[in-house]
Amino acid sequence: MPSDTDPILLTTAPNSSAAAQIIYGLELRGIGARVVENRKKSHDPLAIVLIDGDEEQARSAINVIWDAMLDLVPRATDAEGNCYFCGYNIHGLEPPVTCPECGHNVDSIESRRAASEGR
Repeated sequence: MPSDTDPILLTTAPNSSAAAQIIYGLELRGIGARVVENRKKSHDPLAIVLIDGDEEQARSAINVIWDAMLDLVPRATDAEGNCYFCGYNIHGLEPPVTCPECGHNVDSIESRRAASEGR
């Protein structure tokens, strides 16, 4: 279990609303976490750190929680089905898709987050 001096970073969040959703999802699974200021160089100002529970279970839960939060962004593409990052037409390719032009996995949580947050 982590101590106060070495918190385990589970994920970051772009705003307090997203952070609250993540904390709630973790609490439902019996995992204690808290929101802190993100001190690492990142576009997200908030960090979610583990305070009580199994790290492996928490990391698995984070993926499920982000997937649910990004339900409206199934793939990092624009409205025409082009890669969000480079514009390559990936319409019709079956998931999971790594864009053949720029190499981004447009089905990953990270790519879907970037697209949903306009990064």
